[in-house]
Amino acid sequence: MKKKEWIIIGLGTSLLIGGGWWSWNRWFSPTRIAFVNYQAIVLGEIAKSNQNASIRIFDVPADEVEHLDRYDMVFVNAMGLTWTEEQRKQVRAAEKKGVPVLSVSVTNPDNAFCSVDSLLADSLRTYLKYGGRKNYRSLLNLVRTDIDGKRFGAEPVLPATEPEIGLFYHAAPGQEGSEPLEFQTLKEYRQFLRRHGLWKEQVPQIILAGHMGDPEPLVAQLEAGGNMVFPTRSLQALIEAYGDSLQPSAVVYMPHGRLGDDVVDYLKNKNIPLLTALNVNAPLEEWQKNRQGMQGGFLSQSIATPELDGAVRPYVVFALQQNADGVPVIQAIPERLATFVEYVNRVVNLRNKQNREKKIAVFYYKGPGQSALTASGMEVVPSLYN
Repeated sequence: MKKKEWIIIGLGTSLLIGGGWWSWNRWFSPTRIAFVNYQAIVLGEIAKSNQNASIRIFDVPADEVEHLDRYDMVFVNAMGLTWTEEQRKQVRAAEKKGVPVLSVSVTNPDNAFCSVDSLLADSLRTYLKYGGRKNYRSLLNLVRTDIDGKRFGAEPVLPATEPEIGLFYHAAPGQEGSEPLEFQTLKEYRQFLRRHGLWKEQVPQIILAGHMGDPEPLVAQLEAGGNMVFPTRSLQALIEAYGDSLQPSAVVYMPHGRLGDDVVDYLKNKNIPLLTALNVNAPLEEWQKNRQGMQGGFLSQSIATPELDGAVRPYVVFALQQNADGVPVIQAIPERLATFVEYVNRVVNLRNKQNREKKIAVFYYKGPGQSALTASGMEVVPSLYN
């Protein structure tokens, strides 16, 4: 074969490869969406909503914005953001390279970035404002089709809708990753339990409250342990509406702050134990290596103030763990979840035991057996007995 023919073949091959690469980047490659300064609990819901293999989500810390030009879209949670002028220059540099950037929840006008068409920006903000997995899913697909310009692999974009918030909620059976089902009344929720074989006669009823963890695996494990679980969006509203209708054996709280005096009075009057399943709000590996565990305001909101409400034995059940895309999301720690549910079951079973059948182990830390069971302002022995 002549040299000229080899040259033609080489040029043709190069054009074919180059054209294929261009086509891949232009129409088929994954859409890379960065979320800057987003809380794990929000970003986790966004990540769970993503069912499109053509969309990838990235968690970008607020102090690591020097490489935003790697992404096809950048969302910035600007609430309380304390960027330096140098960091703002890095964001503007990404905008100059054609990267769309949109700030939401702006508290400092210097951090108000918007390099997206105004109508499109309003739509994106509305999806984020309403939240919920359906809205987040449409948000991601809207970015792929209307900002990244890629129709291949895109899913339908539905109008933003304000999600229905019920008094009770439950994961949709057999529909992993879907929106939780919401129920406005106790009657509706009981009907749901009966339809799906979750209603049980003469079993402990457990109320689950709070929003700082991942409730789905906790509910599933409690149900598997023979309990009937009532997850609620508002414990106070539940007590006001159905405090006399339900006979809970325990309240499990995923805490952040106090529950309030009305709730405490209800728990006291009904003699209901309050048990807390904690979220450390940090990567699992970091928490395991940290000898202190929690500190600062998060420590007080998760442990100290719930104890004022009567919470006992705070126990870590949730931590940040990376999903398949490397995004940190709040997940249950399997072995700790199992231990916590076993503890809940043991506490609940105490209500059905005669006192003569109960066994209590008391540990002395200093001078074993030499000191009375006393503590400042506390009646230790009567408390143990009760």
